Amino acid sequence: MSESTTTAPRWDPGLIHALLDELAAVYAGAAYQREIAAAREEYFTRSGKVFEDDAEVYEARTLSFLEWYVIERPLVSGQTPILDALGKMEEESQSTRRSEALAGLASSHRSVFDIAGVDGNVIELEDVLGGARFCVVERRGTVGFEVGALVEARVVWDGEQPVFGKTFLFHPRDARTEILDFVDEAVAGDEHRDEIMFHLARLYLRWHRHGHSNAARIYKGGGTAGPVPL
Repeated sequence: MSESTTTAPRWDPGLIHALLDELAAVYAGAAYQREIAAAREEYFTRSGKVFEDDAEVYEARTLSFLEWYVIERPLVSGQTPILDALGKMEEESQSTRRSEALAGLASSHRSVFDIAGVDGNVIELEDVLGGARFCVVERRGTVGFEVGALVEARVVWDGEQPVFGKTFLFHPRDARTEILDFVDEAVAGDEHRDEIMFHLARLYLRWHRHGHSNAARIYKGGGTAGPVPL
């Protein structure tokens, strides 16, 4: 592991997550109610609708939605919330440190990753949708990060090293073969990476509602990207 992957970041370790919270608060506010309502309907239609009795999945999926909304979904203006905020910050000549952090978030990379190695708090990842490899620092702890696990996550450049966004979706290990087979088929068929991830998220929700059982059968039965009965 190179020395540069474990050096202290230039920014406050919590800055990226704090900015995500600030963006969510602003762009879910009264001025954006129609925007976020439309975004919510789109996201949960594509990833699978969740309800409060879905327990921990409800909270995790809500946080994932907010992260997706502020970083990836364009407003009616055509700009994503994060680019809109970055433009306003630059117009007002605000903190370079904060604008750099926003730019890092705006260029972040969300994908499904295969965990190839764990060395202290450094996680080695392979992007199964694109093939890139990353060594990512996880400051919150590495419980659950195991070699061979498949996880949907967001990688963000924090100024000196890659770190994770706020949310993760760990797919069941028992469905590893089925997931990789589906990804290979979908990529070969030129499915958009977003549709692949949303489809896998729907399969995860179906597996959750089946009591975390029959993972391989559920993921294998998911077929090609498209509707998944929950």
